[in-house]
Amino acid sequence: MSAGGNEEVCVMADIILASWFYAYEFEKTKFNWFCFEYALKLYDCVKGSKKLKKWKAGMTDMEIARFCAYFAKRMKAGVSDRLSGVTDIVEADEEYLSDYCHTNTRQENVILLEVIGDAWEQLLSVCVTCPTRCLSERSLPCEFFDRMERGGYFS
Repeated sequence: MSAGGNEEVCVMADIILASWFYAYEFEKTKFNWFCFEYALKLYDCVKGSKKLKKWKAGMTDMEIARFCAYFAKRMKAGVSDRLSGVTDIVEADEEYLSDYCHTNTRQENVILLEVIGDAWEQLLSVCVTCPTRCLSERSLPCEFFDRMERGGYFS
């Protein structure tokens, strides 16, 4: 996604900050970049979901962005376990939603999980052809964090 120059991501990156995905210099890895990219895709899918219209009505764009960043970071352990061969699947758990969105109804969680899955599939479909290789080279440093600090992907 990064190397492809997706203009949509650059706009969304103004509300979801890359700096939310690392606290220390050594955490500027391709894996954390993948999580950032997932948060961006999830934000796009949540904002575009007609089924979540009522759920979104009570939230600001920043609140939605923070939820998407939280969820992407919460998925890290499951993704890491899958990539390391500990598990065969990556699972988005309703518990993750309940921990963050305490007032959600069961139906809202079901719809959110559907949107979360759609965002996951959309991101992975791009990852197949992306030359950055965030997952296969997950522990390597990622230059995109520094580029975002300088003003964007292409800075």
